[in-house]
Amino acid sequence: MATRRVQDHHLRVVPEMLGLPLASPSRRIAAIVLDGVVLVLPTVAVALTAAGLSLRASDRPAYDGLRVLRPGRSASASATHDALRALAPLLVRLEAPGLPPAAALAVEEGRLDEAADLLSTRNLEFALRLDESGESPLAPGHVRVPIEKLIPVGARAMALLGVPALYFTLLSSLLGATIGKRLAGVRVRRLDGERLSLVESFERFTGYLHIPALLGWPVLDLWRDPNRQLPHDRTVHTVVVRAPRRSARKAVKPAPEPPVDPAAD
Repeated sequence: MATRRVQDHHLRVVPEMLGLPLASPSRRIAAIVLDGVVLVLPTVAVALTAAGLSLRASDRPAYDGLRVLRPGRSASASATHDALRALAPLLVRLEAPGLPPAAALAVEEGRLDEAADLLSTRNLEFALRLDESGESPLAPGHVRVPIEKLIPVGARAMALLGVPALYFTLLSSLLGATIGKRLAGVRVRRLDGERLSLVESFERFTGYLHIPALLGWPVLDLWRDPNRQLPHDRTVHTVVVRAPRRSARKAVKPAPEPPVDPAAD
């Protein structure tokens, strides 16, 4: 194998990149906050879908019961009782906060109708918590259904990291900016002027992990680095620049000259 030599690949800045205005720290922080807001819905959707599919495969009666009892749906008294009867063993397995001890004992002894009657006096509170932060206080008379405990560990990781990875990788490579960056008026550019490939875009996303790993210290590079490069920028040799403003005025085309009439000569 031939010996490789040091090259200026990615280290040189093409002339058309020199002098471009860099995105300010406030715009970059605003962009990442906006991206976080955009990612909430798809992340929650993936998590709920994974929870539903997992429960349907492992406990179909409880799955059907949750569908009957889901918020916004009305059901008859008999249908509600049957749904609570099917759901009671699941609540015991999940160690649902607020579950009456008498209902848990009734489930253990096989008295599911009695457990359903006890649960009918409580309000079910559906909660999805993907992080490990503390739970919010539970109101009296409520039973919390922890949806996150229904999600397999792999699916939970996919919702927390897979969705953002796909979002940042595809949009940064194909469009040069995520939705948050577009709203903040900034773009991602490689120093050599080339388009960011999918692999490089994914590497740039993984570089974000340096920030929480170092307790946010790398964010100071937005002020002290000459090109305001953060660790994920240095990983793939990118900078974040201000997006060029589109002129509000359309170029006015000159009116065509009237044809010359030979008879007028």
